[in-house]
Amino acid sequence: MNIVSLIFFVTAVIFAMPAYAEPEVEADNPDANKHELTQEEIDKSIGRFGEPETVPEDFHYNDAETKLWLDDHLKNIDRPVRLYYEFVKSGTYEEGFSDAVYLDIIKINDDGTKNALLDFFTADRKQAVNPDNVTNITGNPVLGIYMQGDISEMNRLTEGHWKYFQKMIKVALRENATIVPVNFEFNGARYQGEKISFSPYIKDPHRSDFEKFADKHYEFILSEQIPGKLFQIKTVIPNNAESATEPLISETLTLIETNFRD
Repeated sequence: MNIVSLIFFVTAVIFAMPAYAEPEVEADNPDANKHELTQEEIDKSIGRFGEPETVPEDFHYNDAETKLWLDDHLKNIDRPVRLYYEFVKSGTYEEGFSDAVYLDIIKINDDGTKNALLDFFTADRKQAVNPDNVTNITGNPVLGIYMQGDISEMNRLTEGHWKYFQKMIKVALRENATIVPVNFEFNGARYQGEKISFSPYIKDPHRSDFEKFADKHYEFILSEQIPGKLFQIKTVIPNNAESATEPLISETLTLIETNFRD
């Protein structure tokens, strides 16, 4: 099976791409080409940024890259199901909110891929999702949409450039990510999984340009024991002021409920 059929969403393709395959223009400076991106610009830019064909045949993804972007997250789903995730944003930097994410697996295809519907947030916050990007999928598309939104938020917060933050995340995932076993509770039962963690900007030579946000930390909890494999995504930007008791920004997306349909 080729790489295109393995990767579930075009954003995931780009995050899985090795950093050296990216264009050098503008990506080495977070301040390059500052402007407020429209959602259409973000979608088009991310979707067109790099091509899978540029990955050398002898390139090997590490465990963290494989687990996030190349695994068949939906393999353990054998009938239609709705996955309900809750998103919560809090912190002292700006007003927080909570919202819902619904992933509906509506069809199990003969080749094991799935067709789905994805509602990422509601009302005015609802993210546009191309139906083609949730058809014949193997990975959990919630991951791709979340990370697309994450680099958009870093662009907004820092007035930097989304390509730079995307590149640094990919470098950190490849070079500095850790994977540890974890236990977690879901629907009153205990489960086993793995937590992938990394901090892309800790040693960033350009961190002084966005120092307030440079200690951002990412955690992903995955488990073969739950439908869709993704249990939780958590990002934290700590408040390094001496008197701080809460982070600047904390975002958590957590699987709350699964409803199988006969």
